[in-house]
Amino acid sequence: MADNQTSEVADPDAIVVGVDGSNASRNALRFAIGEAKSLGRSIRVVGAYTVPSVAAATIDVSYVPIDDSAVRSSVTTVLKEAAAEVKAADVPVEAIIEIGDAAGVLVEESKQASLTVVGSRGKGGFAGRLLGTVSSALPAHSACPTIVVPVGWTPEGTGEARPSSSRPVHSSAEGPIERSEETDTVPGIDYSGQVVVGVDSLGKESPALWEAAHIAMRRKSPLHIQAVITTTVIGPEWIPSQGDLERLIQEGTDKLEAARAALLEKHPDLDVRWTLFDGQPAEVLVRASDTCDILVIGSRGRGGFAGLLLGSTSQSVLPYSAAPTMVVRVKR
Repeated sequence: MADNQTSEVADPDAIVVGVDGSNASRNALRFAIGEAKSLGRSIRVVGAYTVPSVAAATIDVSYVPIDDSAVRSSVTTVLKEAAAEVKAADVPVEAIIEIGDAAGVLVEESKQASLTVVGSRGKGGFAGRLLGTVSSALPAHSACPTIVVPVGWTPEGTGEARPSSSRPVHSSAEGPIERSEETDTVPGIDYSGQVVVGVDSLGKESPALWEAAHIAMRRKSPLHIQAVITTTVIGPEWIPSQGDLERLIQEGTDKLEAARAALLEKHPDLDVRWTLFDGQPAEVLVRASDTCDILVIGSRGRGGFAGLLLGSTSQSVLPYSAAPTMVVRVKR
């Protein structure tokens, strides 16, 4: 068990996993083990805790530290159990315990890692941090992609496509899709066995797109690209005409086709599909997560999925995503 007091780690390309003993943490570790085997990487399990203190009433400007031995012992036990599980899977492992804020610790560890994996819920340490007040910290500042694994995820689990109020308007498989206003929702789309990536106006330049392509190639899975236009809640100042709507759809399909062409030029054997929606980006992503194998999104954008992991949309996606969700930082 190592205290990471120096900048040196056993493997600078390891997969970092934040563990706290919760079910979500164990799910994250299980997912990370699968990725480590597929990628031929080692795993670095990291435990973090903070040391509380209380003010000494009789001493000015000083504090009385609280004995942290019990907390440290508990974190150490969790790390040992996690390391044993990784070793049992025949994956090289390093265990590190650190004092500090969970999100800050992970951000620092990500500087010497190829991937960071955490659970979406927990009971302390990493517990709730990614979806709480510092929800932007890790996705915004991580030096490597981050995967958030839902507490209910299982490797063999299969989800059910749910209805959505965001409607597909064009796809690579069907072409233009007739719009019907007769119902408030449309049947969900089944993405079973597919890697789904959300792209915005960055289109083929999106780092998330290319990261998703690498995952799909490695898994030998189809890659499904999603993009969204929003015409239903624009405001009373402008109601789109049929011409406006056709223009928006054409611009969206052009970007998606350009992204597909760029991917096929580099990966001619990759099965690339795309769908353009009219609706809300968060809903489209969450509904895709119901059935897809992995969801991939960028941490920033310029439209559609704009600001995804740094603004209000993040609170609508990560807490409800049913699939492991990779967040790829988009540098500005």
